[in-house]
Parts: sequence; structure tokens; C-alpha cells
Amino acid sequence: MGTYRKHLSGDMAFKSFVPTPISEIRIVHTERLDKLIRVVEDAMNRLNVYAVQLSDEQVLQFMRQEAEFSCKLASGGQPVSFALGTNTDDESIDDVENLLKATFYALEAMDELPLSARLLKNAHYLMCNSERYAKKYPGEFRSSPVWIGRKGSGLNDALFVPPAYEDMVNAFSDLEHFIHYTEENVFIKAAILHYQFEMIHPFIDANGRIGRLLIILFLYENKVSYSSVLLLSNAISAYIEKYYNMIQHVNTTGDIDAWVRFFLPVLEYAMRLTLKSVEHCVGHCPSA
Repeated sequence: MGTYRKHLSGDMAFKSFVPTPISEIRIVHTERLDKLIRVVEDAMNRLNVYAVQLSDEQVLQFMRQEAEFSCKLASGGQPVSFALGTNTDDESIDDVENLLKATFYALEAMDELPLSARLLKNAHYLMCNSERYAKKYPGEFRSSPVWIGRKGSGLNDALFVPPAYEDMVNAFSDLEHFIHYTEENVFIKAAILHYQFEMIHPFIDANGRIGRLLIILFLYENKVSYSSVLLLSNAISAYIEKYYNMIQHVNTTGDIDAWVRFFLPVLEYAMRLTLKSVEHCVGHCPSA
């Protein structure tokens, strides 16, 4: 859902993606879509009833589980607490702990800061605060091109090249405005927000982790989620092949409505997964 900008010429030529301005996106409300919204709202309401009963220690357990899933989803593996028969390396542990620090920071910072580039940059700095990210500019938007492709590919034969710097900055400014000033159902906004953030790809690394955290923060800031407890990465991993196919489908066809119809059930599944665990924890886990 966008266009492409040509850069350079000859053997060095490549095209970068230019997202359709998010402020120009209009979702067609149909009976089918409105039914999906009601299903997600019901799942969120049921989760809220139990999530507010969790102790601080229990909330931490769920946040850690989401961090584990998010980090392993980023690396293409399985969550560390479920990776039976494998060794948990120090880098994986560091990533989980840093993502937890970033999440705690962001939740507290939203008392004073809006959900914005500044807040996400600060969260990214904490998330990537280790030696192996030192050359990937933690806490800063990228100023040079990045690309996604097969091992050994470059800009001119990459599968996807996110927006160049100027286009990226403009798209992110538009995204911030969308977060705070666009009137639309909050779950539809979450779906569009996630897609657009991933296409903007503002950081050199950890865009997936930040993009998943962004949705949790967005739902919390909009007071539809009464707790930071949501196993979103777990749910996305269950749909991961279709997730990437749908992103490519939108890029190719501009069919953002199809993406929304895909992402809302993923959100609902995340809420159902979380509710099942929360119900068990409230009934059986010891309080802090």
C-alpha cells in the first residue's frame, strides 16, 4: 500500500518503499467488519475482568512471557521458557531483560509523555542497550537505508527496502498524528498502526519488537486494556506465515481492509490465549 522511489542508477540502482500516508487510509465498515470488532471488544472486556485481579508479581510473569515470545519471534526461534532441550544463551536472556526494562519504562513514561517518536526511541535505547547493538544506533531513527532479503542480498536485489530517510521521517510524523487525532475504532487503528510502523521500519534493528510493544502500549493508553498483560507475540507466531503474506498482499494490492480483517482475529486470539492463562493464574497462582 504505497509507491516506490527510485535511487541511483546502473548496477547501484534500487527502489525504496513510500507508504501511503496513514492519514489518507479509509476503512470500509461492513457488517462482517463490525462483527469482528464486537468479537474483539468482547474478548478484551473479558480479559480485563480477570487481568485487574493479578498481583504485581503475576503481571510481571506475563510481561516476561510476552518479552520471551517477542525476542524469540525476532530470532525465528521458540520462546526461551518453552525451548525444551535447548540451551538458553546469555544474549537471549539479555534481550528479554532489556525488553522488559523498555516495557516498564514506556508504561510509566506515558503518564507524562504521549505515545510518540520520543517515547519509542527511549524504549528502543533500553531494548538495545547491549554491546552487540552498539553499532546499530540504539535509541535513534536510522539515517541510512536498510533492506530485507535473503542472506547475501543487497539494496538492488532485496525483497523489500523500507522508506528512505526523508520519506521515513514524514511517514512517522503522519503516524503520530494518526495515533492521537484520527477518529476510528481503536482496534482498527491498532491494526493499521502495526502495519504502517513495520513498513516505515524506523530503526536499524528491533523494529518487530518495538512494533509489537507499540500495540500493547496503544491499547493501554486508550484505556481499552486495563493491564499491560497481552500475549501478542504468542498469537502472531501462530499466524506467522499468513502474517508475512498479508503484509506483502497489502504492499502489492493496497488492500488494507484485508489486513484489518486478518489482524483483528489475531488480536482476539491473543486476548483469548492471555485470558486462559490469567484465569488459571487468578485461581491457582499464589499472590505476591
